[in-house]
Amino acid sequence: MIQVSPQVSSTILPKSSPGISVRGIGGLVLVLWLSACQALRPTANAPADGAPVLNPPPADTEITRAGGVRVDTTDRDSTGRPVWAAKKYRYNPERTRSHDLVHTRLDVRFDWGRQHLNGVATLTLKPHFYPQDTLRLDAKGFDLRRIQLVDQTKRTQELRYAYDGRVITIPLDRTYTRNEKFTVRIDYTAKPNDLPKGGSQAITADKGLYFINPDGSQPGKPRQIWTQGETEASSCWFPTIDSPNQKTTQEMYLTVDAPFRTLSNGTLEYSRNNADGTRTDYWKMDQPHAPYLFMVAVGEFAVVKDKWKNTEVNYYVEPAFEQYARSIFGNTPEMIGFFAEKLGVAFPWDKYAQVVVRDFVSGAMENTTATVHMEDLQVDNRALLDENWDYIIAHELFHQWFGDLVTLESWANLPLNESFANYAEYLWNEHKYGVDEADFKGQEELEGYLSEAEDKREPLIRYHYRDREDMFDAHSYNKGGRVLHMLRQYVGDEAFFAALKGYLEEHRFATVEIHDLRMAFEKVTGEDLNWFFNQWFLSPGHAQLAVTQRYADGKVTLNVTQQQDSLYTPIYRLPLKVDVWVGGRKTRYEVVVDRATQTLSFPAAAPPDLVIFDAGQQLVGTIDHPKSTPELVFQYYHADTYLAKYGALTKLEKKLGDAAVQRMMRDAMDDPFWKIRQLAVGAFYQYDGEQSAALREKLKTLALRDPRSYVRAEALGILGTLPGSEPDYPALCRQALGDSSYTVAATALFAYLSGEPADAEAQTAKFEQLDNDEITMALASYYADRGDSAKYDWLAGKMNRATGSLLYQLTQTFGVYLLKQPAETQRKGGQVLARIARDHDAYAIRFVAFQSLSLIKEAAGVEELRKQIRARETDPRLIEAYEGMK
Repeated sequence: MIQVSPQVSSTILPKSSPGISVRGIGGLVLVLWLSACQALRPTANAPADGAPVLNPPPADTEITRAGGVRVDTTDRDSTGRPVWAAKKYRYNPERTRSHDLVHTRLDVRFDWGRQHLNGVATLTLKPHFYPQDTLRLDAKGFDLRRIQLVDQTKRTQELRYAYDGRVITIPLDRTYTRNEKFTVRIDYTAKPNDLPKGGSQAITADKGLYFINPDGSQPGKPRQIWTQGETEASSCWFPTIDSPNQKTTQEMYLTVDAPFRTLSNGTLEYSRNNADGTRTDYWKMDQPHAPYLFMVAVGEFAVVKDKWKNTEVNYYVEPAFEQYARSIFGNTPEMIGFFAEKLGVAFPWDKYAQVVVRDFVSGAMENTTATVHMEDLQVDNRALLDENWDYIIAHELFHQWFGDLVTLESWANLPLNESFANYAEYLWNEHKYGVDEADFKGQEELEGYLSEAEDKREPLIRYHYRDREDMFDAHSYNKGGRVLHMLRQYVGDEAFFAALKGYLEEHRFATVEIHDLRMAFEKVTGEDLNWFFNQWFLSPGHAQLAVTQRYADGKVTLNVTQQQDSLYTPIYRLPLKVDVWVGGRKTRYEVVVDRATQTLSFPAAAPPDLVIFDAGQQLVGTIDHPKSTPELVFQYYHADTYLAKYGALTKLEKKLGDAAVQRMMRDAMDDPFWKIRQLAVGAFYQYDGEQSAALREKLKTLALRDPRSYVRAEALGILGTLPGSEPDYPALCRQALGDSSYTVAATALFAYLSGEPADAEAQTAKFEQLDNDEITMALASYYADRGDSAKYDWLAGKMNRATGSLLYQLTQTFGVYLLKQPAETQRKGGQVLARIARDHDAYAIRFVAFQSLSLIKEAAGVEELRKQIRARETDPRLIEAYEGMK
């Protein structure tokens, strides 16, 4: 699972394109976005159901940071605890296994009109250990017709049962032992739309089975059916034991109308045409996997065939994107080979398919042998010039080993799935695009975690969560991936991948908890690693270090203080590297920081040019190490890693009055790595110094010729911020309208239109024909700024067709647009927003629609709409947020 559907928490939003989304057109949108984030942050006091056990410190406890510095008490809850302190809810153990699933056969048909699934589930099970005479199955919101026991000769016996709408309780015909299998057959109808709305920040709905445009009433939108099982939504469309510690083989008989293609786990054994004009596809999965990984997709897909060695690799897309499928997914076979070689474990399944569906409830889902992706991946080759989708493809592919082959035993252990998938993104970037690209993305991941940590610090492995969906956060993903990187740096590459190989091989087709991973590393390294796993996986928080340095008597001395609040966070043991430059030459030292305050000394024949603490740049945490301007300039030119250069540029970006800094920034605009060039360009925002004329020429050159589109867009945008008139700027923007990159064209479009050119109408008419999110947002923001009433139909049409992150952003811009419209337009637009706020599956999108509706609450009828939406809402997060918005 990857979290790139629209989310309230900015830490797990899609990686936005630099350029227009940051500086050009996002001002009003950003204000609304931040407001949404604030309104939906969890409060310190939880609901009575599952209320946290806070265990405040004794009243006479002196709250200090490690090292004796008093903690700032401004961000504390009513108990005196920091707002971010880990919450302790009820204990959530691994689910007790009374029975084991052995085999699951599903025979299903779909009722498009009612949006029902009519199915027969044939389940083979056995008691796990103790004898059993009663079977309990998860089944949410079904109509049950009959349940039968099926013996080995296919004879059936009717079974009585009790059903409460969520669990079927079936008294068996006798007591069975662990050496005896039995089979039950359940004839049922699943009605996913009758279930209460649910979902989470990561998975925005949880009804399991989704019918897209079932009646064909939405022009341009395909009719599709797809499923989403994680966490426990598979039991919304078939009866099972819906727990990750179950594994079962599978057969799937899917009967569909002839034009549709199907996809499921395993291999397609045959397709059979039926007398009624339908077709039945038989999919078979011989290797066991967890119920939450079962999947079905139905639609009029184009299938593009690929392969890795003898393994079938296929891409299912809408026909309009068939020509781009290899451009989007074409690195998949290379990824399979790379990961298999790196892990020393062959790809474990008979096939691998990827399908793109409409209105998916998350970013992607790693169903065994068949990953489902959100529709954002369906782009043309022009969009791929800006950004590929390798990160999400690598993430889900790595799950085929970590999550599907070896599966967490409980949701408390989610990082055993998601931290590895997150780290796969780093590994692939490192292999394919270089360590700078990997470190850049790794830094984004760390910043995402640190942002979340301002309000939330939990152990990675946490059994005391309030809701299992809370596990899908920047801890399990971002922090977990960075912790794995730190572990790799500590044990070394050979040991790291040898341990992963052993872990995968020992627990193949089984389930695991965190200590299984620890023991795999201990077996390889011969070292007790409880200290590492206890502080990084089983404890909350991160290291917060303060470093001061001085030179005297031929020594460089560093004073290191662990400043994290030691009442709630460990004093860490930190094996780190320190680089000391003297006379232009570097010496590296390995150190261990393991005390609250610690002094480290290194020989130096002269005052050092530079000291880099944590030279491996691996620490999950923060380091405050003051450096002078000359030291940071030296760091840019001599420390050859992206992160060291990044640190120098970001710390000096406000010091362009210094000639050495300005020279460094100008040199950085020619750096080999694109992100450094972009950072250097961005430092000249509103620059009005002596070198502005030369700077303008440099920026013009970059805007037109830099090989990376994000640098071209940044240069174009920064040119527009420089004080004084620039007679060539409109012509430059007009030229950039023809750039091969959508990002550059969108940046140019907004800037060009802002100058009110004579051909504005012709340009907007041309760009309105392009189906690209960034172009759409550029136009929408321009129309919102101008309040152009003639563009209502275009904006409303985009609102009706948009999905995912585009809909999230567009909804905010639409609210701003309506502020400047007459009453009748506000009334019409209010109906559009109300429909989204009332009916959309994603709670984050419902919220932002309600918030945008609040901007025009004075319009006739809008307040009544808001009351109706509040009254109908069932999500407790939104109910609480709406209470504060009356």
